[in-house]
Amino acid sequence: MKEFQLIDEVMPDVPPADPARAMAVRARMLGGPRRRGMPAWSRMALAAAAVSVVLAGGFVVAPMLGGPQTGTAALVPDPATVLGTAADRLAANPPGEGAWWRRDLLRYSRTRTAAGYTVEHRIEEVLWANREGRRHTDRGQVTTKPLTPADEQAWKDDGSPALCQGSDGCDIGRTYFIPLALTPVTSLPTEAGALKAEMLKEFPSDGADSQESWLWASAKWMLLDAESTPGTRAALYRLLTGLPGVRVADGVTDAEGRAGVAVEYGEQRIIIDRDTGELLAVQDEMTSYVVRRLGWTDETPPG
Repeated sequence: MKEFQLIDEVMPDVPPADPARAMAVRARMLGGPRRRGMPAWSRMALAAAAVSVVLAGGFVVAPMLGGPQTGTAALVPDPATVLGTAADRLAANPPGEGAWWRRDLLRYSRTRTAAGYTVEHRIEEVLWANREGRRHTDRGQVTTKPLTPADEQAWKDDGSPALCQGSDGCDIGRTYFIPLALTPVTSLPTEAGALKAEMLKEFPSDGADSQESWLWASAKWMLLDAESTPGTRAALYRLLTGLPGVRVADGVTDAEGRAGVAVEYGEQRIIIDRDTGELLAVQDEMTSYVVRRLGWTDETPPG
């Protein structure tokens, strides 16, 4: 058998070796007496060893046969591990200082028209909250357009009607979550089990929601609309990952293309910066809240 042909067949993705060095290796490895009846697996091992020797001085080094896979390929971490590390980093941050807590976001929402095309609305929003419980919301620029080129063509075929209906000027409102009333939000526990127990004191007894879906909804809005501390937000991440039906996925992007690790429940997801643990976005099938800024500041609301 032609051993270097075998190399090409066994390891087709390995770059060709330098001809002179390949000949030298061929001579060293094949110059001695050959045993009759060498099994096929031995010839493959010999060929693989030849490749590792030929390429040792180049850019690729094949791992030792039978040894640990310690080559240049990086291990892909488990998404839950990535999330746990991000939560630890977030929890290590101080609670923050300043008179006002400020959260800036860009809200993307989509509506389906009777004519069958989808319209996307983008609304800038700043939420302010102070330590005395005052809350204030500023609405910024509002833009709207057909979602895709196909939607735009369908809109034109429909006579290009106004994309905003009614008197709200496309400023489509939303419901804000009112934080738990048991304690100040800034004093909520920073351990997942204790935080869950505290939250469940507010769980309604009317049977309208399951405990899991209520905890998900409450945690989602506490992350987005409440001035909770970094430690409490990290505990919320851990609480959510322990709920039945919740998944963790890495490499998920938000509406602005930022990649992070996501906690997912049905069609809803919370996307987290994998390096800092900060909240990137909260989104579902039709709406996405992209967080641009979140934390305490000495700035004050306008007016």
